[in-house]
Order: sequence, then structure tokens, then C-alpha cells
Amino acid sequence: MSMNTENSMANHSEDTRRALRILAKSVFKELERGGYGRTDMVAFASELLELVGNDPSREMPDAE
Repeated sequence: MSMNTENSMANHSEDTRRALRILAKSVFKELERGGYGRTDMVAFASELLELVGNDPSREMPDAE
């Protein structure tokens, strides 16, 4: 793998982490605005993880 490819992958990975962090913060704020409490947010996160873990139509990429 060339140095440019590695840098590009690292930048993509960092961009993805940043985007996911922003998305999570937005969802958190929306749940707060909606009157959901900590327990509700944990339940939401658990449901999301359940969907991710049980979706056979999506192939999980290798860990980075």
C-alpha cells in the first residue's frame, strides 16, 4: 500500500469518526429535547446495537 493510500484511508477513517461523533451528538440532543431520559437513551442505543448485530443483509467490515 502506498503512503498516499494509507494517508487517504487514515483521513477517511478520521472523517468517519468525526461524522459519527456529530451524528451521535445530534441524536442525543434530539432525544433530550424530546424529553427522553438517560434510561430511554440507553434503551435506544441497545436497540440500535441489536439492529446492527442482527442484520444479515449487511456484511460487517474487518476491524481497522
